Amino acid sequence: MFNVTTALPTENATYERPFDEIGIAVSAFIIFAFLVFGIVGNGLTFAVIVTYRMLSENIFMRFILSLCVSDLISAFISWLFLYRRTWGFDVWAPLPDIFCKFYWAADIMTSFVTALHIFSFAVLRLISIQFFAVYNKIKIRHGNIWIACIWVLSFLCGFLPSWFIFGAGERDRFGDTPDARWPACTVLYDQLVAYSYFQKISYTIFLYLPLVGVVVVCSAIVFIVRIKSRKVAPSKKCEKRQKREKQVVLQLLLIMASFLIGYIPFTAYEFWGNQDLPKTPYYRFADYWFGMIEYFFLRFSEVLNPLFYNLGSAKMRKHTKKFIKTKMLCCINWKKRTISHSVPTTLERSSSAVNNGA
Repeated sequence: MFNVTTALPTENATYERPFDEIGIAVSAFIIFAFLVFGIVGNGLTFAVIVTYRMLSENIFMRFILSLCVSDLISAFISWLFLYRRTWGFDVWAPLPDIFCKFYWAADIMTSFVTALHIFSFAVLRLISIQFFAVYNKIKIRHGNIWIACIWVLSFLCGFLPSWFIFGAGERDRFGDTPDARWPACTVLYDQLVAYSYFQKISYTIFLYLPLVGVVVVCSAIVFIVRIKSRKVAPSKKCEKRQKREKQVVLQLLLIMASFLIGYIPFTAYEFWGNQDLPKTPYYRFADYWFGMIEYFFLRFSEVLNPLFYNLGSAKMRKHTKKFIKTKMLCCINWKKRTISHSVPTTLERSSSAVNNGA
């Protein structure tokens, strides 16, 4: 899969890509598998929440609904990542440059949206557990405004700047410039300084701080739930509430775990890629596969999200099963078939007795 024995490029050397046809096939299989599962899982979750009013009128489900939209966008554009890292690695053709710009702009915007949603989800859970009176004052319209602000902010601070910073262009593979090892569709060379500032400011605000914030808030929620369970005297009402709170904590921890699975490798690659690495075949190979594998983790985390939504919520599981049974498999007769035994009438019993006597 990997060309790790390529000699150092010289003026007379032949350039070799840091992957071969087997690497392309394996990468395509993984990414297309995640694409299918991501669309099916998030599409099903979206449909279930929209269909049942009990779910759609819950503020937490509104955030999950919006997260599904973000993950669906990421799934639909994942084939562009595959193309830019494989067939379009050296020459971004025949796809127009606008596809490259749209991929980067949409990918960074959805990353910001996901991070802010999960952080907001965690903060809202903390309010519902520790400040219940305040939580009761939060209405669905407040949640809708909150979600809309996240999308608008992510579009203005993520999509628009990325549209001008990224683009497709020919890379000098034998040169000494930083983009010598990068794909054709990546940061425009004349925008490197702008990208450096963009990354330091926007990534810190919209990715790294929410990442730390989610961990801190989730830890605080776990601590509060444990303290409450120790202080309250045992009763049926308290047991039900504690069970519900533990279910809430489980759902939040699962969503946080999915978030960390995707964005810790992403963050690690960002720090790696910004270093002034030696222009050797080894570092070209390492940079390429590090970037490819961190994207596998990111896509995997988005596939896990619908599963974690259901594992962490009994109400969600119940309605998902109901949706699949009544909407998707509606043509199947779910009624149990029973064997009918006819009960003989009095006349029949009398006739039978006469015949037996005869």
